Amino acid sequence: MFLSNVQSGRKSRIKYRFRDPENFSPTLYQLEKFMQAAGLKRTRWAWRAKFTERNLDFAEDACECLEYKHLLALLLGKHCPQVMPETYILNDYSWSTVLSDIAQDHYVVRDKYVDEIKGLAWILKPSLLNNGQHIKIFNQLSQIEEHMLHPNRLGGPHVLQRYISNPDLHDGRKYSLRFFVVITRESGAFLYQNGYLNVALAKYSDDNFGDLSTHLTNEHLHEKAASVVQIPTQGHAKYAVWYPKIKTIIQEVTDALKSEFPQAFLPQKNRTFAVFGFDFMCDDRDHMWLLEANHGPCFPIEPHHPLQETLYQDFWKAVVAQFVLPITTHHPIAKQGSVGFDALR
Repeated sequence: MFLSNVQSGRKSRIKYRFRDPENFSPTLYQLEKFMQAAGLKRTRWAWRAKFTERNLDFAEDACECLEYKHLLALLLGKHCPQVMPETYILNDYSWSTVLSDIAQDHYVVRDKYVDEIKGLAWILKPSLLNNGQHIKIFNQLSQIEEHMLHPNRLGGPHVLQRYISNPDLHDGRKYSLRFFVVITRESGAFLYQNGYLNVALAKYSDDNFGDLSTHLTNEHLHEKAASVVQIPTQGHAKYAVWYPKIKTIIQEVTDALKSEFPQAFLPQKNRTFAVFGFDFMCDDRDHMWLLEANHGPCFPIEPHHPLQETLYQDFWKAVVAQFVLPITTHHPIAKQGSVGFDALR
């Protein structure tokens, strides 16, 4: 409805303004492209703009709570610990105490400490980085201690998470799932119904943690070379199994966020929203686990990217129709969801 209104005679009157277009993030690049396709025009004058970058300034503290891995772990540990694998927060001062607790809980056999338990491994992730940077996997407790004692290791907060050693496989390869969520100040959260799989190029092996390419499903582990193949979830044989579980988890996470940051969801004159990518992994028992969330994920801008036609074109059209145009026309956002989005409430 909003799209047709804009394109039928009103389009020349609706303006937007993004500063510094030469340094756009992938999110702004794609958003501008599809806003223009919907008939919105760029203006140099802030007073003429009905939509600006300020409309993407959703509450910073709430966004950081989802994106920073240690803050997300704290949030979920308090409200819904079952949605994420067992997770501990490590920093430069607390790590030895945390490892002592882990040893007591997991590495005592017949009243003696052991260094390795079959099928038990841990993945260490820097809290503030993404794209697989500085991730380590350990299957011995002493390996974690050795790493933390190394003088040249990366400092700062980390999360140590129980490694999912029994992942569901796609053609013998490990995969993760990404789905997109838009969180609004005035109407809560919305889940886009389609996502994609990141399928590792290397065959999965559960006994070689030195080769991360079989274990991590980040798109670029080796600089510019792709480490995965991306497959849309739409039409996948297991979509009907995955989607309800993913929707339930994201509902629990966003409910937790509202509990901790109620002020972020109070309507204000400046209507705002934020786009997140939520990453999941399914194990061989079809149990779905949340891995992490990314604020303003790195959307591809290449026109020939394999997911442009099958996912991203419809996604960005839906974002513009569901969230941007109501702001520019002073209409409420459809709280029941629409055009590919499910409302989470």
